[in-house]
Amino acid sequence: MQGRCAALLAAAGLASLGAAGCGGASRDGVGVAGGAAREPTIEAVAAELEAMSGPILEGREATFRGILADTVAKDAYLCLPPARGVFHGDAPEGERRIAGVMPHYGLFFGPMSYLVRRRGGAWEVEVRIAVEPPAGAGAWLELPDCGLAGALGGAIACRGTPYARAGSTDACPGSGEFTARATPAAIRALLARWSAEVEGYWNRDARAFGLPVRYDFDFVLADEARGRALRVDLAVPLSPTCGRTPYFSAMRAGWSLPVLAHEVGHVLGLLDEYEALSGIVRCYPKTPFPGAEISRMGLSMREETRLLPIHHYLVLRRFFCRAPASIDPYADAIR
Repeated sequence: MQGRCAALLAAAGLASLGAAGCGGASRDGVGVAGGAAREPTIEAVAAELEAMSGPILEGREATFRGILADTVAKDAYLCLPPARGVFHGDAPEGERRIAGVMPHYGLFFGPMSYLVRRRGGAWEVEVRIAVEPPAGAGAWLELPDCGLAGALGGAIACRGTPYARAGSTDACPGSGEFTARATPAAIRALLARWSAEVEGYWNRDARAFGLPVRYDFDFVLADEARGRALRVDLAVPLSPTCGRTPYFSAMRAGWSLPVLAHEVGHVLGLLDEYEALSGIVRCYPKTPFPGAEISRMGLSMREETRLLPIHHYLVLRRFFCRAPASIDPYADAIR
């Protein structure tokens, strides 16, 4: 990796970062400008992230070091800046569109796409997902809870225990009946709720760890996106049911807000943190990596799981990397 810094920064238009943008570090681990520098090791970056995370990672360090190493190794964006430098360094103002794919379980590639912006000494991350509504009249939306009751009034059936409070590790536990006709008004209300609340999990956790990053997730109708020529990061159907399918095949009306926060994590290039073949017969429950039950990417459906500093770092890290020549994350593996 040594010697790659200047080329990466020049290609990315970030030459003013000096060595810091590609892993230059002072003895305290914070990126510094100028001089010959090497990227820190995975172990050094992990140690910084563990210090930022505090007691929540005690006894779980090995798992999250493995997650960090595995994600970076599979990513076509090749650089490893210091964690403190990413969050609290002197990155220049500007924005970049990050796009490509990430490999999931060694079985398939899933798309990632988002806009990352540096402004006023802080980070902004934007994701826009466009959905095609269900075809045909008379369709019903399966919902996870009564959250649209205020917007739709009596047009929603609302009985039982909301999915997010059902105490189950199943994303679709069948703990109640929450439905509404798939009218334009209901679909707009659903997308407005997702836009307002899903990003809240990411922003809540960034604030909890004192990280200067704000997330803006926007769910829109595909026709609206086309009509307004909006940048779209993911275009998928809106499925009217609940169920476990890949995030790039559909957004499902029955997914709870915590599950949606997990799925947007994939659009941001994060990988699942549970055993690949767990729950293969019954689909659920999945088995998180040991210690990853605290993580949104390990146990998605619980309100209390968190997006840790490692997750925010993995999203922001790519701002400092050269755009990959290929979207194949293994293209650099054989020389």
